Amino acid sequence: MLKHQLRAILFDLDNTLTHRGKSIRRFSEYFSQVYQTDLVQIDIDVIEKIIHRIDQGGYPKVELLTHKTIGHSVAYALVQELHWQRKPDLDELAELWFTQFGLCAVLMAGAEQVLQQLKSQGFKLAIVSNGGHATRLKIIEGLGIQHYFDMIVSSESVGIKKPAPGIFQYVANNLQVLPQQCLFIGDHPVNDIFGARRAGMHALMLQGFHDQVDDQVVLIESLDEILQHIEFNAACWYDQGDRG
Repeated sequence: MLKHQLRAILFDLDNTLTHRGKSIRRFSEYFSQVYQTDLVQIDIDVIEKIIHRIDQGGYPKVELLTHKTIGHSVAYALVQELHWQRKPDLDELAELWFTQFGLCAVLMAGAEQVLQQLKSQGFKLAIVSNGGHATRLKIIEGLGIQHYFDMIVSSESVGIKKPAPGIFQYVANNLQVLPQQCLFIGDHPVNDIFGARRAGMHALMLQGFHDQVDDQVVLIESLDEILQHIEFNAACWYDQGDRG
């Protein structure tokens, strides 16, 4: 059975191990506290709405980015659109995003319990995430889950972005496992699911953040379903892996 063949479980970060929307809400609350004396009026909902419009769940539209990074683009929008008594410097706001957003990260429901169980069963665990490496590490530090993982890989650290198969294969090689011995969990149908399967891995798509684009994708509604799928769908994945 596949549960005896699987050796590594790989995770996306945003909207898989973390809930980005809830993280933005927490950051908005923190932001309003930091700048409460500088704002004419504090409206956390407005702050949150501005950030969501730019951030787009971590997949910002190019036309909405006024700067090279999400952080600077968010900072610019906040400076321009909020009512200030004293406008802060753009770089000051961007630095607040880069240093504090990760520390405001909210863990996805059930994530730590699943990581504990997978680790106790002897699986190698890794995070594979697009984005800046320092930002990824800051988020994981904020969540307090770094000790569960054998590898934390960002597109910046290896110079390859999902869905390119190379980033998935890089992780498998460094974990000393075959791609078909890996299960990838993510929320994005292309960057995560298509990319992992193209690299020869099995994949589960966490629902609720992006539309499904392939009827053959195995869907889960919560992270605690991962162990059930390893147990009950092993043969199906193994057959699929043998064919692909």
